[in-house]
Amino acid sequence: MSWLDRSEHQLEGGYWGEVTSTLLWCEQKYQWSKYLAEPVNSLTNALFLACAAYAMYRVHTERLHARFYGCALGVGAVGVGSLLFHMTLKHEAQLLDELPMIWASSFLTWSFLDQTLFLGTRIDRRVLPAIIFALNVWITVTYMSNGDPVFHQVAYASIMVVSILHAIYILTHPKAPLNTSDSARRLRHEARSLEFVGTVLFIVGFGIWNVDNIFCAQLRAARAWVGYPWAILLEGHGWWHVFTCFGAYLLLVACEVLAMSYLEHPDNFVVVYGRGLPYLARVRAYDPHHTLLRDYTAARKQQ
Repeated sequence: MSWLDRSEHQLEGGYWGEVTSTLLWCEQKYQWSKYLAEPVNSLTNALFLACAAYAMYRVHTERLHARFYGCALGVGAVGVGSLLFHMTLKHEAQLLDELPMIWASSFLTWSFLDQTLFLGTRIDRRVLPAIIFALNVWITVTYMSNGDPVFHQVAYASIMVVSILHAIYILTHPKAPLNTSDSARRLRHEARSLEFVGTVLFIVGFGIWNVDNIFCAQLRAARAWVGYPWAILLEGHGWWHVFTCFGAYLLLVACEVLAMSYLEHPDNFVVVYGRGLPYLARVRAYDPHHTLLRDYTAARKQQ
């Protein structure tokens, strides 16, 4: 999103040639390298790659479902696309930044909707991915045709809203499977906290980005006054990257908590908080005879 007037915000073409991006923001060019049109915004994307690598490492060490390799790769793909975009400011690279956001968020949404839709009642496994895939193809084709950033932002926000609202529903509904035992309620509380903090980080990052655009002239003057490298701290778009990266990681862990609880049992996992990023840790091996949905079905029969 941009509040800026394109006529007042023209960037010169550098090493990569003419700027063809359809997005505008208020970052001041500071040419550390001829290969990086926007060094700060380019380098902040390294956080996405680091978080994606760490998430895949934890999927491997904690023996989580393979779908979460895909979720982590989606976070990494967004980081790579954004890096290329801020390096070049080309429209083609902009698509590599924006479209992975749609596909990665949709895959993350499917990862727990597949297990939690209708409070544990499984639907035909082919229906949900088919609907999500068709929706993503439509969004991709439409956006590549109209090139309207607002369309992309509305589409992305809609996916996130659906995902977050469904998560809130299953985390608060008194008859949800995650209310059947103490361990289930414990992980429900953990998922709720991770979901809340991740969502807040997204909102804060989005707010900073828009403040950056609204008060562009003042922030440019402030960056010029303090000079680099301290002016980096006043680059709001870079802070958007930082907050969305950690927000996305926390939402990924919340998704892991929900999906793995349904796929197995909350007794098998704990959320670990330490000096680094939180992660879902396995404490028990998978037992197909001891699953959350078995407990949930048995509890419902007793009612």
